[in-house]
Amino acid sequence: MSSIAYVTDYKMLDNLRLNEKKTMNFWRLSTKTNFSDFKEGDLLFFLSKNKDHLSSNKEKGIIGFGRVASMHIGSIRAMWNKYHELNGFNSLNEFREAILKVSKDHLLPEKITSFYLEEVSFFQSPLYLSEFGVNISKNVESYVYIKNETVIKILEASFDNEDLWSSDVNYEYRLRKEILSIRISEVHKLIKDGNYSDSKKASIRRMMLKLAKEHYGYRMVSDSCSDIFRLKDNEISFIFYKDKNTDIKELIGKAFMYRYYLKEYELSFKTIDNDEQKRIGNKEQEKEVSKINDERVEKLIKDRKDFV
Repeated sequence: MSSIAYVTDYKMLDNLRLNEKKTMNFWRLSTKTNFSDFKEGDLLFFLSKNKDHLSSNKEKGIIGFGRVASMHIGSIRAMWNKYHELNGFNSLNEFREAILKVSKDHLLPEKITSFYLEEVSFFQSPLYLSEFGVNISKNVESYVYIKNETVIKILEASFDNEDLWSSDVNYEYRLRKEILSIRISEVHKLIKDGNYSDSKKASIRRMMLKLAKEHYGYRMVSDSCSDIFRLKDNEISFIFYKDKNTDIKELIGKAFMYRYYLKEYELSFKTIDNDEQKRIGNKEQEKEVSKINDERVEKLIKDRKDFV
C-alpha cells in the first residue's frame, strides 16, 4: 500500500466540502496513471497551498484525503459528462477555466487523468508533514509519497480534527478502517500471494474486486491479488482465493499470520474459487494452525514487529 499527498486546487475542494460530498473526481493534467506503487485502494491526501493553510515557514498543509476507487483517462467533456459537480466545479466552463489556469502552455489538453475517490474526509485544521518527521520542499507543486508509518500517524492525529461542516457519523470508523487496512497490508508483505503468473494474478484480482464490490464493506488487501477483508465492529472477515492447486496449509499459515498480528480483533476466514465458497477453520484445521512453528514466524517478522 502506498499513499501520496497531492497539491490540490483549494476552490475545488472547498466546493466539494461545502456540498458535503463523500466522493469526488480528482483530476490531473498528466495522462500517466502508472505511479510507482500507487493504485486503486490507496490514499490520496490533499495538500493545500492556500495562504490560510500554510505554516509559519510556508509549508503546505494537508486538509483531507480520499481513497482511490478507480483511475481513468478521458477528455475534459467526457469527465464532466460522467462526474459533473464531483469534478469540484458547478459548470463545464468553470471546470475548463480551472484546467487552463494550471496548464503550462495555457491550452486545454485533449485528455486528462482522473482518480475517482471514495470516502472523502476533510480536516478542520491543516496538518503538516513536518509534524510527523517528514520534510518537504515548500516549492513542491505536484505530489510526494508518504510512508505507511507516517500515514498512520496522520490518521491518528485526525480523530479530533474532523471538519465540522462536512462531518458525519462514520468519520471515526473510516479512520479506524484506513489504519487497519495499512496494518493488514504490512502483514501481507510477510505472506505474499500464491505462485501465480502475472496474467493469473490479474484474473484473480478482477474476480476478487468484483466480489468485494458485491459484498458491502469488503475491500482488497493492498498489494494482494487474492485477499479481501471487511471490518465490522471488532470483527474482521477475510475471504481468500483458492483453486485446485492451492495448498490448504498455505491458507492456514496465512490465517495464522493475520491472527498473530491482529490479536485485538475477532477474525474469521473463508475461501472462494469460481464455483464455491468454503469456510476454513474447522477443528482439524485449527489443530494444524496450532502446530505452526512460532520460531519460524518470529524469524519472518523480527524486523516489523514494532510497526504492525
